[in-house]
Amino acid sequence: MIRVHRGTAAAASSAAMIAGALALSACGSAPPPARLGCEAMHGHRIAASEIALPTSGAVVREAVTVAAAPATPKAQAVLAHCKLVGEILPVDPAAPPIRFQLNVPDAWNGSAIQVGGGGLNGSIPRNLAAIGSSGSPVSAAQPPDAPYPINRGYAMFGGDSGHQGTDGRWALNDEARLNFAHASLKKTHDAAVALLRARHGQAPRFQYFMGTSQGGREALEVAQRYPADYDGVVAAAPLVGYSAHVIHKTVLAGQQTGAAWIPPALTKAVADEVMRQCDALDGIADGVVSHQLGCNARFDPAPLRCNGGQTGTNCLSDAQMGTLKAMHSPLDFGYALANGWTRFPGYGTGREAVAWLNIKPQPKPGVAPALGQPGTTVQYVILQDPAADLLQFSVAGARDRIVAASALIDSTNPDLSGFFARGGRLIVKSNGADYFVNPQTAADWMKRVRDRMGNSAVDAHVRHYLLPGAGHSGDGKSHTTGAPIPQYVDLISMMTDWVERDLTPPEAPVLRSADGATKPMCRYPLYPRHVGGDPAQAASYRCVRG
Repeated sequence: MIRVHRGTAAAASSAAMIAGALALSACGSAPPPARLGCEAMHGHRIAASEIALPTSGAVVREAVTVAAAPATPKAQAVLAHCKLVGEILPVDPAAPPIRFQLNVPDAWNGSAIQVGGGGLNGSIPRNLAAIGSSGSPVSAAQPPDAPYPINRGYAMFGGDSGHQGTDGRWALNDEARLNFAHASLKKTHDAAVALLRARHGQAPRFQYFMGTSQGGREALEVAQRYPADYDGVVAAAPLVGYSAHVIHKTVLAGQQTGAAWIPPALTKAVADEVMRQCDALDGIADGVVSHQLGCNARFDPAPLRCNGGQTGTNCLSDAQMGTLKAMHSPLDFGYALANGWTRFPGYGTGREAVAWLNIKPQPKPGVAPALGQPGTTVQYVILQDPAADLLQFSVAGARDRIVAASALIDSTNPDLSGFFARGGRLIVKSNGADYFVNPQTAADWMKRVRDRMGNSAVDAHVRHYLLPGAGHSGDGKSHTTGAPIPQYVDLISMMTDWVERDLTPPEAPVLRSADGATKPMCRYPLYPRHVGGDPAQAASYRCVRG
């Protein structure tokens, strides 16, 4: 494989990194010092010509030197840095601006990480030191004790995707809708690079995008749409096929009004039956479904049915059995969405005890169940009709709107030739028991990527891992003992080492839990099978194919 540019990082311990012994460039020279003081950047303007997509330019609204912050019980210390908050101005005066923030450490290592958003976005990521879908220092991308990227010298930036707030009205504006879909990612990238050039006289040597959930979708969007900008991309729990995802939730909600709703009190019965049938498929009964593909294929809900199909206290009525079947069955659209996708795969098994349907009926008949973000997305982003009655939603009737929205927001293009040609590296991490994001969509996309790009190219550029038993945030616990599952893995270091030091990520990175247990995280479709020994030690497992 030929990489367009390659670098090496100086070996240093985490403590040395935090102290300022930062990675060097390929030629061994440190990045240039700042040419402008931080506060001098206030009011700095970026010409529209410096941003590849149409804008009216950008301006720095706030420029503040942030002193080093001490550690707290919930967060690490953060090194001193320059905080620049700006606005990218729209072409349409009625469209909201894109608000973004760039944090540049005083000891900048010459590289930058763009951080994805979460939910419907609407705000700048709250923590541009660590990386997480909501800005939490403990994220799906790094363990709590791993050095924050900003303490390793990386410039960190992210934006609000081109709107403020989450009520959905912004999506009625076409420019704001396009910004949310993907355009704001490119605009924010170009604006941040322009500021680094203005202050330091150079663009970043290595450029990364890392995100979780919505940010994971965005990570795949930039690899597909803007491949020339990034050396490495990390997509954790990515919302692949976003339009199909929210439409499936809407259809499912319509199917479970009235007697078909499965209340939280009954989800434990479902979870118990899943565990009875599937817990030991991985060689050990530990309260975690680790062979999730095997369980998905094997699970039979029939024992859950109440005698006579009537409502019961620890069993499911026929109407509720229909809801469970709909949850696990694919939704076929009957027509092609973007990139030839025609269906949304059914959800898998493994974490049913956590009210996995995430939908509650409303007290008044005829009113759609509370859908939260999926309902807002369908009404505003897809249908662009705030008055749409989601109980009357029809996949066939909304075909034109769905197809158009899919072309905007679905990160399903399997053609990664541009990203691979640059030498780009991609890590995709899915959580096996994720019911906010269906991990099977990432698996389906990866199959299409392999079919399009070939196995050898994919193996050289991509790692796709599955964390069994984990929910959307990457966390989870044993159904039987309540012990936390091993979940922490440093995806950030895995990626930066892969790009800057050419260290290929391991086939089975070791996960660890808060209480010190370890377990391998296998490349999909392998799963960790217990082969004997202490079940709290990774050495007791082997990644095998089902």
